[in-house]
Amino acid sequence: MWKAFRVKQSLENGITEEKNKSGFRKKLISVQLLIVFVAVMLFCSGCAGKMNAKKIFRQSSENMQKVTSSANHVELAIQMSDILNLMEVNMEMDLENTTEPPAGHAKGTARVTIKDSEVSADLELYQVEEDGKQVTYSGTNGSWKKEGAEGSSENHLGIDGNIFAQEGKALESFHLSEQETTVNGKACYQLYGDVTGTELMGLLGKEMVEAYHLVNLPEEDAIRNLKIPVIFDIYKEELLPAKIVVDMSDVMGDLYKSYGETTKVNLYSIVLQFTDYNKVDEIHVPDEIKNSAK
Repeated sequence: MWKAFRVKQSLENGITEEKNKSGFRKKLISVQLLIVFVAVMLFCSGCAGKMNAKKIFRQSSENMQKVTSSANHVELAIQMSDILNLMEVNMEMDLENTTEPPAGHAKGTARVTIKDSEVSADLELYQVEEDGKQVTYSGTNGSWKKEGAEGSSENHLGIDGNIFAQEGKALESFHLSEQETTVNGKACYQLYGDVTGTELMGLLGKEMVEAYHLVNLPEEDAIRNLKIPVIFDIYKEELLPAKIVVDMSDVMGDLYKSYGETTKVNLYSIVLQFTDYNKVDEIHVPDEIKNSAK
């Protein structure tokens, strides 16, 4: 009888032990499933939040549509040499733009050096609407000229709110650099790729791309079909443009060569940096400039 009791007790203990093991296994499986679930959620979250060039440009374009004004600093540097001549062009300008009303103002200096001779000039431009038409006031060393401006997407002074929207398809082929950069002390995404000359004129304006007529091109529309490398730095936090770098040195050298010219292009670059957003006051052309413009 004692023996039978011990067998019964042993069986009960075994069953209890198996239940405990079974409960432990269930808990272990539950913990493992929870870990797998969390890992999958984190992975999916990472996939959803991962940025690429297309997402960055799309969001930046949407944000630019909300911008009422912007301020930029542009530096243009060109060095070209021929058999006997060396020409350098250096220009620095501060630009301001507003969207309502659409207007632009630029002021800076240009220096042109040919051999040992240097000519410098103070430049200032206004682009405004008058009587429903776009007009440009351009001043050189205090002498002003007024011209009517065609309502073209290429005929804008500096950057407008449609910087990415109008050239969206061209920018979809851009690549996102693995390394971030810094502009004005802020972290930025860096995107790089090629655009055509026509697309670049839509982004920066025809006048800027053609160096404000300070360079003799082999043909008026020679730049339009070129494939030009461009780098965009986009603020990570604001998702707004921080800097645009255009290096046309190689493609311009090939352009002159294709026309059989001996001109060598050592440097042809444009660097445009955004300094402020939504802080520019309404742009007006002073009366003294309007009255003196020819």
